[in-house]
Amino acid sequence: MDLGSILLAVFGIGLLIFIHEGGHFLAARSAGVHVEVFSLGFGPRLAGFRWRGTDFRLSAVPFGGYVMVAGQDPADRRFPAEQCLWSKSVGQRALFWSAGVIMNALFALVTFPLVFSAGVRFEAPVLGDVLRGSPAWEAGLQDGERIVEVAGKQVYSLQNLMIEVALSGKRPVELLVESPGGERRVVTARPRFDAAQGLYGLGIGPAYDREGVELTVADGGPAAAAGLRTGDRLLAINGDPDAVVAPLEADDACVFRIEREGREIDVAVTPGPDPQDGRALIGVRPLPNRVAGIRSGAALVQRLGLRRGDVVLAIEAKPFLAGDLEAFSSATEATTRWRVLRDARVVELRAETTPAERKELADMVALDSAPRLQVLPMPDSAATASGLRPGDWVETIDGRAVEEWEQLRQAVQRAGIRPIKVEVRRPVPDGAAPRVAAPDGARVSLTITPRMASQPDFGLQRTIPPLTSEIRAASFGDALRLGTICSLDLVKQLYVTLKRLITGEVGAKNLGGIIRISQVSYQAAQRGPSWFWYFLALLSVNLAFVNLLPVPVLDGGHLLFLLIEKVKGSPVSTRVFGYSQVIGLVFVLLLVLFVTYNDILRLL
Repeated sequence: MDLGSILLAVFGIGLLIFIHEGGHFLAARSAGVHVEVFSLGFGPRLAGFRWRGTDFRLSAVPFGGYVMVAGQDPADRRFPAEQCLWSKSVGQRALFWSAGVIMNALFALVTFPLVFSAGVRFEAPVLGDVLRGSPAWEAGLQDGERIVEVAGKQVYSLQNLMIEVALSGKRPVELLVESPGGERRVVTARPRFDAAQGLYGLGIGPAYDREGVELTVADGGPAAAAGLRTGDRLLAINGDPDAVVAPLEADDACVFRIEREGREIDVAVTPGPDPQDGRALIGVRPLPNRVAGIRSGAALVQRLGLRRGDVVLAIEAKPFLAGDLEAFSSATEATTRWRVLRDARVVELRAETTPAERKELADMVALDSAPRLQVLPMPDSAATASGLRPGDWVETIDGRAVEEWEQLRQAVQRAGIRPIKVEVRRPVPDGAAPRVAAPDGARVSLTITPRMASQPDFGLQRTIPPLTSEIRAASFGDALRLGTICSLDLVKQLYVTLKRLITGEVGAKNLGGIIRISQVSYQAAQRGPSWFWYFLALLSVNLAFVNLLPVPVLDGGHLLFLLIEKVKGSPVSTRVFGYSQVIGLVFVLLLVLFVTYNDILRLL
């Protein structure tokens, strides 16, 4: 790891804590309140010094910081009344509790215009990969298109685009889309909840910069033997410049065109087995037979009544075991008949069709695998040799129930090359439907001996940078405008995120703690000064927003008590105040534990 980036990240986090607590310190001193402790971190004192009666210290637990002032607890009578916080007016106390938030907001409002004046590079809101069957695919979006606006709001980065979509929830969003040729159109897409991400999304991936692809070559591998070196810039594969960012298939020899020391060189590399990639395989893949997405404008789909989520069991009275709809396009019947599984019931669908509609259906309907584990054995595989057939439902392996693809993979890996006992449910020959709870068809027992296989490998890896675009203000006034918009947008996003967390439209797994903040700070430090300071400004607004939440112990909780005091004319009782602080502290500690648990899961 880069020590300089680590130190810069630590400096950045420490700076924000210092700014926040510095606001409390200045507000207390201006009101004549004695400040006992100014601490960066919590827990035992590690080092520090005393100045004007204040202990400025560095503490052992680096999870924030605090300022302890005389009379912070209304029951505290250790100092003269004029030096205690409890003796000050409601306005002075409100300024004290809000001072940290104000300082964080001011830091962001000053920093944002400065970084926009210097220019900040963001991941461009360009579609690099539109997942087939996703909301973006259904809406007709294509790779290489740029999203200019979401619901009338201009977006400047891919992350900004994804946040705006996520915060729209399940409601359809209007997207202003620009093609690579500069033509613009408005597209309506309906985001879908991604359980893995805990967010609503469109099913899109980032675009990559094919001009900046560099190679990392493994010692002793095929690429190194052919003459490739770490640091070579990849220009094309088999003469295709676009292939440098595409998935790399190591099935056959490839010619890599690289740039080295200003010269272009063609290097032919024949893949070899990866000695570290030996795995036990039985040679099966999930059967794609569930409707994952339907593009708008498919008249045949509308007449047929096909829906997203339907599991296709049979077409034209033949079991659907191919995994794609290409075979359907060559049929000649004027009426098409489908049998699908919908909500645990078998449904018969039929519609009149034309040859043209048959041909376009494969492009209008996307398939993925159903939750129930129906498989396709690969040719010349151990599964095929054992008698496994296309469409078999795998129920148990060595007596253990198997319901998901990952469970099957793990069971095979545990077995190694030891024979395994596989119980499958085989669909009845005429394509009748197995029910979800208790499948029909014959129960068949098979013995499959996995085979060790090594994936062919070139012995290289590619570092593919994302496609970026720079946002630079034309003038200081423009920078100030961009900074203000960015700050207000972030506050709005934080509010809506909190609201969506409560309603379940944003998964709690997206919350992060100090570990996550440290990781992102380190990454920001590596991306250069502009991005680092931009990130600190974002983090400062986050810190201000969180501290304003009306939770006892936090600044917002104290401000809430001051509002109650102003309304009722007297402070809340010492007992109520004490109990609320305990409850607030327990809540904050539980939240810290939860987000730290999330961070650890991300690391693992």
